[in-house]
Parts: sequence; structure tokens; C-alpha cells
Amino acid sequence: MKGVAHGDALREAALGGRVRSTPFLEPAEADAVLAATRVAGVAVTAWGGYPGARRRVVTARPDHVPEAIAALAALYFPDVVDADGLVVALRVGGVDPGALGDAVTHAQGVSVICLDPPPAAALERLRVAGADVDAEVVPVERVASGRERVLEAVVPALRVDVLGARAFGVSRSYFAKGVAAGRVSLNGRTAEGRSEAREGDEVWAEGLGRFRVRTVKGETRKGNVKVTLEVERT
Repeated sequence: MKGVAHGDALREAALGGRVRSTPFLEPAEADAVLAATRVAGVAVTAWGGYPGARRRVVTARPDHVPEAIAALAALYFPDVVDADGLVVALRVGGVDPGALGDAVTHAQGVSVICLDPPPAAALERLRVAGADVDAEVVPVERVASGRERVLEAVVPALRVDVLGARAFGVSRSYFAKGVAAGRVSLNGRTAEGRSEAREGDEVWAEGLGRFRVRTVKGETRKGNVKVTLEVERT
């Protein structure tokens, strides 16, 4: 229901000539908002600070307005190794979960992507794993950005585990374990072992990134399928 409400609010704002953004949303909710907001006269984007981000902010605007995305920053915590514990500490400290995106480990620390300006509570001293830590506000561009590429491949089937293995260069069994553990989603919904992706579908895999099926070109003589994938690595 939240996704529908966000979508309605964004659509009405854009049709009324305004630019409006959501808080950070989980994948399924962001996808629901995107679907609800895509109508004639409205342009909509989702961005989490780097390609392949899991939590994203959805922004809608009138389609005659130039590209617009939410203003984001990053909170860098040097020497922190427990990204999940850091996010918990921020939330316990009073930071609204909607103000926080992904926690990314890089440069001997952890950066938490957030709305810009950062919430005041996020700038207070925190205690993580028994140590006091302070945040440094840095440009979101400093967070290790993902790698985006277009991949053409011939695959035996359009199952998510088959495509995921090719997209990220891992074994099919490795990717299938992620599917079985609920760490892979197809268009915002948890993927299942037999889930298949079609042209235009998006797959997100925790710790790896996301890919979109750009084209499905039909079968080869041997019964394989030619596909083009847009891959964004975390």
C-alpha cells in the first residue's frame, strides 16, 4: 500500500508541474512506485547513489523538465567494518530509515548513502561494536561506483539463475544458492528456483548488483537463446 500511495503522490505532483521524490525505498516498493508513476506526461527515475544500489529514491517530474534526481550524500565512517551494525546504530540513534540508502564498504571504512542534507541525528557520535565513531559527510560520487556494461550472451534458458551466472561471471550453482536463500529478486519480488526473466525484466542480486534483459533475440539452431543484458555491478 505504501508503494501505491507514493506512486499516487508522485504522479499527481508531476502532472501538476512539480518535481517530487520519495524517501529511500526497498526494491519491491521502488518498483511498485515506478510502475504506478509511469503515465503520459510524467518522467520517473530511481537512483540510489551508485549503479546497482539496492535501496533507491524514486523521483518524478513533468516530462518537459530536464533530468532530475534526488540530492544524495554519503556518511563515511573510517575503520568501521560492520556495515549492518552501523545502520542499526544510526536507526537506534533516531535516524529515519527513509533517509538512509545502502551501506557500502570501501576505503577502510563504510559509507552510508543518505539524503542531502544529511539528517542531524546521523552526525552525532555513534557507538558501533564497542567503539565510538563519527561520520564525515562526503560526496556520494566518492562511494565506490558500480561498473555498468552491456553483455551479449547465448544461454540455454531464460531462468534467473542461468542469466545471473552469465551477467556476473559466477557459477550457476553459486547464483542458484543466492536464489534459494531469497537474496535475488525479479522485478522487485523474491525470485524462485524456476523463475524466468523476459525482455525488459530487471533482476537484483544481493552483493552482486542488478541486470536488465534488454533484448531476447530468439533461439539458435541448437535451441539456445541469444540475449542482451545491461549489467550494473556493485
